Amino acid sequence: MVATATLAEPKYGWWAGNARLTNLSGRLLGAHVAQAALIVFWAGAFTLFELSRLDPAQPMYEQGLILLPHLASLGIGIGDGGQVVNTEPYLVVGALHLISSAVLGAGGIYHALIGPEVLPENKSFAGFFGYDWKDRDKMTTIIGIHLLLLGLGAWLLVAKAMFVGGLYDPAVASVRVVSDPNLDPLQIFGYFIGLQHPEGMAAVDNLEDIVGGHIYVGLLLIGGGIWHIATKPYNWAQRSLIWSGEAYLSYSLGALAYMGFLAAYFVSTNDTAYPVVFYGPLGVSLATPETATVRTWLAVTHFVLAILFLFGHIWHALRARSRAAAFDMKLGEYVAPVASEVQDGSLKTVKNSDVTLLFLRNLPIYRQSLSPVMRGLEVGMAHGYFLLGPHIILSPIEDSQVANQAGFILTVVAVGLIAIALNFYDSDSEKRNTFYWQKSAEDWSLFRGGFLVGGVGGAMVAYFLMENIETVDAVFRGLIN
Repeated sequence: MVATATLAEPKYGWWAGNARLTNLSGRLLGAHVAQAALIVFWAGAFTLFELSRLDPAQPMYEQGLILLPHLASLGIGIGDGGQVVNTEPYLVVGALHLISSAVLGAGGIYHALIGPEVLPENKSFAGFFGYDWKDRDKMTTIIGIHLLLLGLGAWLLVAKAMFVGGLYDPAVASVRVVSDPNLDPLQIFGYFIGLQHPEGMAAVDNLEDIVGGHIYVGLLLIGGGIWHIATKPYNWAQRSLIWSGEAYLSYSLGALAYMGFLAAYFVSTNDTAYPVVFYGPLGVSLATPETATVRTWLAVTHFVLAILFLFGHIWHALRARSRAAAFDMKLGEYVAPVASEVQDGSLKTVKNSDVTLLFLRNLPIYRQSLSPVMRGLEVGMAHGYFLLGPHIILSPIEDSQVANQAGFILTVVAVGLIAIALNFYDSDSEKRNTFYWQKSAEDWSLFRGGFLVGGVGGAMVAYFLMENIETVDAVFRGLIN
């Protein structure tokens, strides 16, 4: 049943970041350029920071370094045996990044404060950067431009390996030029399907295959970029995809999550692209009792970020699909869509029976005929149950006999802090009546109380299972009647 209300334009606070700029192409460009400036500034500043504490006589992976091992694996400043013989290139790389960050920062400030809020969509230079989220041809052109840049990036590695000094080869413990890259397509693409080894791409064990693979990757990316720029989306793509800013964000986060998981796996299992002399032993380990290896830092960081990106992908995909079907996530019901947002195929793509919307409508925060306190209990139990594991595994006393107890205490504290945050949320009158069941301050208070009780209860259930996992496992296996 469709409600009589109209799907309103979402209101975002400062905490929503770039979501506030969704329909302001000029300001969004400024935010992206400013974020690029921060990334480049971090790279330059940390390169210089690591250089200031580098001890050439000590292995890099024992010094808590992250950026210098990447430069070293590119053969920069490295001699035989992986020894650092020249630190001047590291200084140059750091300084160039800092200078570049200043230029990008100036561009970000200009577009964020001075430039037009919305870029024109015409044939001028500024118009080249203007866009409309629903302009499918423009969106695929933007994808094509990104693919071109990624392809050129892949070929930069090829140029470094073949023409600009070469790469560090752990097989010969020296920097060498890769003059004869492997261009056998069967062997290169065989890595994708495990023909070389079950490890897949991570099984690559020589620079010739790595460089040859980047040549093919560059060709595919540049070819794909030209294709997307020169063509329009096929009818099946126009019908199947959702064409909105939030949908594109969800697609991007999904791709980043995939690459994060792949990078974590690759760095932890491959010692050709990530030589042991710079990154430490394969796997996740400690270089010293106090210091994790570079390989461990990279693998764990990529894995954690990939999880966050995956959650972001799911969240924004749910929002994009629900909005395309005119499902109001605040009301928990279908409403009349905004005329300007109706797209051919969107309402057909996301139907009322769509599993995405079925999932949303059955979440405790939306499900009909639930009292506020029961909603809080369900939401709290899920949080308490699933927070216990990370608090145990990521604890510095994970291997101790009291790890489970410490994790339980930390989980209860976390649930209590969330409940306090919910109290602050209710104190803001502008945020009241966010959900259809929230008729008064008392409703939110009941929800908050239910969340606290449910969160502690969920943590207790998880703690009981962790403490008695062997007994529970035996029961399910039928070993105990």
